[in-house]
Amino acid sequence: MANCEVLIRSILGVDRSNLRPLIYAVEITSDLLFVQHIAMDDLYVTKNVYPEVARRMNKSASAAARQVERLANRCWDVMSAQSLVAKYIGKELVDIHAPSDMLTYLAFYLHFERPFFEVIEQEPSLLF
Repeated sequence: MANCEVLIRSILGVDRSNLRPLIYAVEITSDLLFVQHIAMDDLYVTKNVYPEVARRMNKSASAAARQVERLANRCWDVMSAQSLVAKYIGKELVDIHAPSDMLTYLAFYLHFERPFFEVIEQEPSLLF
């Protein structure tokens, strides 16, 4: 959790809200992608990620999902406002399609210590 928390705090800075739902979600996503080798197309946050976050936090899956999505959107907002999108994602994007995209981007950054698009450019097989 320490590395993931450092990553998220490097984006959000000092934040009084509970960041654990997002930290858990990114760690779980990273584990599913890089330890269990589940393809990105086969990863469903509502089935694979949110229930596990809920279990760890002793909450309902819907409550965990709302918290994770709020925090993921806040990460996007901060990254956009501070021109950090290229640093953490690897190229400038106008918007993310869904909060779950942020989980994937942060999981890649956590695992490789490099942005998603930079890693994919060098290792396209990770997409499948």
